[in-house]
Amino acid sequence: MRSPFLLVGALAGGLTASQYPEYTQQYQQRLGGAVEELGVVIENFDQDAANQGLNRDQALARYDASTDQFLIERGLSISQTIARFENLKAHQQALIDAGPVEQFTAFASHLDPKLLSDTMNSYKPAVPVTPSGLTFLGLGLLIGWGLFRFVWGIFAWPFRRRVRISR
Repeated sequence: MRSPFLLVGALAGGLTASQYPEYTQQYQQRLGGAVEELGVVIENFDQDAANQGLNRDQALARYDASTDQFLIERGLSISQTIARFENLKAHQQALIDAGPVEQFTAFASHLDPKLLSDTMNSYKPAVPVTPSGLTFLGLGLLIGWGLFRFVWGIFAWPFRRRVRISR
């Protein structure tokens, strides 16, 4: 009974962990698209400002100085868009610069909640056969096996036979 239980645990852990590289790959695709599109929005804003003889900071200051609530809100919105773009671009660069080992921490460094949620909502599981995918598969197998062995030990403990040593 113990071996099938541990095998199920190892397989569950391996399959679960092997999804990390696939999820990050799908996240990176979305990240690239978001950076590209936000870049276009900001480029258009900067061009509109330049057409009026302003730089980005001067254009944003005009929004702030306005008495029109709509313009104030619009200025806040573009400021937030610029900040999000810069965060996503930094995240994208961190993922590009990271080696296979550092990619795990680089992924968590600048997570964007909306992008994370959107990726999860459209995520399609796959078993990657890349070195990274196989590494996570192996780690997951070991962790799953160890976790299920631990759980088995807890439940089996009361039923263990006590061996008496006679002298």
